[in-house]
Amino acid sequence: MAVSALSAAAFAAIFQDGIVRFLATPRTPFQTIEPPPAPDYAAPSAWLLRPNASAPRKAADVFYVHSTAFYRRKGWNAPIDDPNADHVRRVIAAPNEAGPFSAIADIWAPRYREATLFSQFTHKYDGLAARELAYSDVRRAFQQFVAERDPARPLILVGYGQGALHVQGLLRDQFQGEINPLRRRLVAAYAIGASVSAEFLDGLSPPMPVCGAAEMVRCLISYVDFEERFDEEMARVRDRTLVWRADGRLASSKGDALVCVNPLSWSADADYQPAEKNVGAASATGIAPGAAPAGIAKAVGARCDRGILLVDTPKRRILRRGDWFGAKWRVQPFNLFYHDIAQNAARRLAALEAILKVEPEPLEPISEAIDLGESPVNKVPH
Repeated sequence: MAVSALSAAAFAAIFQDGIVRFLATPRTPFQTIEPPPAPDYAAPSAWLLRPNASAPRKAADVFYVHSTAFYRRKGWNAPIDDPNADHVRRVIAAPNEAGPFSAIADIWAPRYREATLFSQFTHKYDGLAARELAYSDVRRAFQQFVAERDPARPLILVGYGQGALHVQGLLRDQFQGEINPLRRRLVAAYAIGASVSAEFLDGLSPPMPVCGAAEMVRCLISYVDFEERFDEEMARVRDRTLVWRADGRLASSKGDALVCVNPLSWSADADYQPAEKNVGAASATGIAPGAAPAGIAKAVGARCDRGILLVDTPKRRILRRGDWFGAKWRVQPFNLFYHDIAQNAARRLAALEAILKVEPEPLEPISEAIDLGESPVNKVPH
């Protein structure tokens, strides 16, 4: 009996990733399923977070897109009112992902018909279509956000996991153009937990730089962090995840140079940064919006390696990514760089505010030339 139990445990340990993928696979093709109802972003119920109209405004606006919280096989996209997914969004995702920005910014976070967990493991039509449907909601939510916000305020884009992929879509669709007012007021885009191709950024017009310094603005920060024990996941991220192309296609990351900005130095080099530079990890799970969790300083050191942020194994177990039956793919109940991000966002915001004070407003180009024709010269009599 004991031998059988041990054999079952060993079998599960070896094949657990395959088992999780199998159990998460929707059983019906995307094109034969009626998608969940589309959210109406004019309605408050379509928003996970949005500022209270009667509350004092903070210095900036954050548009935040949460990571994947829908793990079920019932459909390729989540209804926005799915109770299990919404619990994960409210209690785990938003506090740990958007929380670092709450001291300086009003946070707008749409509920959207997110693609199910399994979609990240396939490049076939169903997975692509599920992600494109999810992004169509994010794009509409962003347009509602732009319509309601004060256009003179600084703006921060934040996305984690699947949400980071959708943030890249917004950069392509909403932030191109030399005198784009959104681009001018962009503090930075934080696209965390999903691959970003350097080729994608270079293909934008104008190209978007990687944030290579702590006070650089109008740029992008991205990293996907793993402890070294997750070697198979790192290989998947480098070679088999989806990235945006500048022409609007989703394609495999294989062969791409992937962006990695180290949040301990806010540079894109490969130098190891020791744990002494870690301002503070935190577990914000379950705390109220706007509340700040206690920091755990010097939790991890980190370095960038071919598009992956390699982090030390944290001494505190509550800060370790789970590895049993899909836990590594779920929303993490902590943020290793919570207080580092909070501090950095404040610095970048101050830097942009200083720039905007002295930078002249760009003039819109003349849309249509006017031909004045020829006019006779009439001399004035003396």
